Amino acid sequence: MVGTENLNAGRHVVQFYGRDEELAERVTDYLLGALDDGGVAVVIATPEHRGEFETRLGQAGVDLAGARDDGLYLPMDAGQALSELMVADKVDSAAFDRVIGTLIAAAGAGGRPVRAFGEMVALLWDDGLVNDAVRLEEMWEELGGRYPFSLFCGYRADSVTCDIDAFAEVCRLHGEIVGSRSGTARTFAFSREAPAAARHLAVATLNAWGAGDLAGDVALVVTELAANAFVHARSAFVVILSVHDDLLRISVRDAAPLDGAGPRAAPLHGLAVVDALASRWGVESLGNAGKTVWVDLLR
Repeated sequence: MVGTENLNAGRHVVQFYGRDEELAERVTDYLLGALDDGGVAVVIATPEHRGEFETRLGQAGVDLAGARDDGLYLPMDAGQALSELMVADKVDSAAFDRVIGTLIAAAGAGGRPVRAFGEMVALLWDDGLVNDAVRLEEMWEELGGRYPFSLFCGYRADSVTCDIDAFAEVCRLHGEIVGSRSGTARTFAFSREAPAAARHLAVATLNAWGAGDLAGDVALVVTELAANAFVHARSAFVVILSVHDDLLRISVRDAAPLDGAGPRAAPLHGLAVVDALASRWGVESLGNAGKTVWVDLLR
């Protein structure tokens, strides 16, 4: 898990929250990080959440009227913005570029740091439009490749954690998870030390969640999958841990496209150990972007 005080350009993070107050506290700190540093805060949120953020920003001493006039605070209604992105009942990439791309480009004019908060995707998810939600997250990712900005997304935990597959997909689409006891994600650079670092992350996370009894099994699984990414994919990789009810999912995403052979056993404990420990496991192709190997363990 990461905090919100050091979110540099290019970071795409998510918070799963149970109470609105949890979200408001994190987002306010995140937005203050932009406004206190001469940057721009972009807020695409529901009226209720915008009102709470603005109240807290005002209490922190921010002159919101002046920030708006100076183009440093750019609020939008998430529902209205989302309606402008929908064409034939689907999220349209050209509309996204026109509405959101233009906004982000203008915010960063002159090299100003930009921090954006958005919950359009969460609204789609709440409405059951999961495919559109995933596509919109991908559009945000593509936009991040064109403009330097950080993005903070907020999802109600009960909206996405009710389905382990859906929750793991949301985790996969974000570089980091903040303030969550139900999921975490971390990217590891390609190096010999990466599998060990991934194992240490997994054990520390399980202990922090009060699930240390699973730490040994999780360490074996993470080590095997991370070693496969290092030895065979020869790429950086992302480790995602997500929990729902009695199920813990371990996902490792690497940059090597899936071939007919699937994941291969590295010279450690072997995938036979993974198969023995898992209630189920599988491989998901990400096309040319690589693949994700996932393992479900019963808690």
